[in-house]
Amino acid sequence: MVKEMLGVADIAVLFNVEPKTVSMWRLRYADFPEPDVTVGGLAGWDPGRREELRAWESRRPGRGRRALLADHVQETVRRTFIFQFLRPDDLISAPIDFPGIEYEDGRLADGMQAKAAEHLIGALRDQGCEIVFQEPATDAIQVMQRVLWDRWTAAEVGEDEFTGHLFDDRGRISHGCTAFDAAHYTLQRIAALGGEIRSMLGSARQGPGRS
Repeated sequence: MVKEMLGVADIAVLFNVEPKTVSMWRLRYADFPEPDVTVGGLAGWDPGRREELRAWESRRPGRGRRALLADHVQETVRRTFIFQFLRPDDLISAPIDFPGIEYEDGRLADGMQAKAAEHLIGALRDQGCEIVFQEPATDAIQVMQRVLWDRWTAAEVGEDEFTGHLFDDRGRISHGCTAFDAAHYTLQRIAALGGEIRSMLGSARQGPGRS
């Protein structure tokens, strides 16, 4: 009789994280529960150890601190959208506006999507946030442009999540979206591409080898 084991992907589902996050925990934390079996380089845990895994995750080093930092980052992204990307004194349906943006016949001129992505990244950096990726060679501007203007699939961001264009070719935010939505979807989509928006202040305080 073959016994089903919990793999890294199963543990990821348990904690609503990406499988790569669980793999990172195993490498970073010496007290992460050891697997019961390893076959062909793949680790497996007995299903009866779910509570042990939950207990470990509940006391994971820095867990509460990271939650506070994550809340701070989302609020920073939201405020950046309001005051440095959207028009705070206009209706939410007004097109994005920042120094150097150009429109032609009411539509964003050529190259303006990339310019807007670059502006947003710079505005976030001015607010103390940086975008980091697991793959250092990732082009942050291309990623941000895709986040803001491409359609997504449920497979990329999950069932029941927003998959439409966050902004249209007239520079307007999707109907029904708010600045809070824009911040949430931006963080969600960047995470789907192997990145995160991180507080530079928080990173500096944590020091090397910690998160």
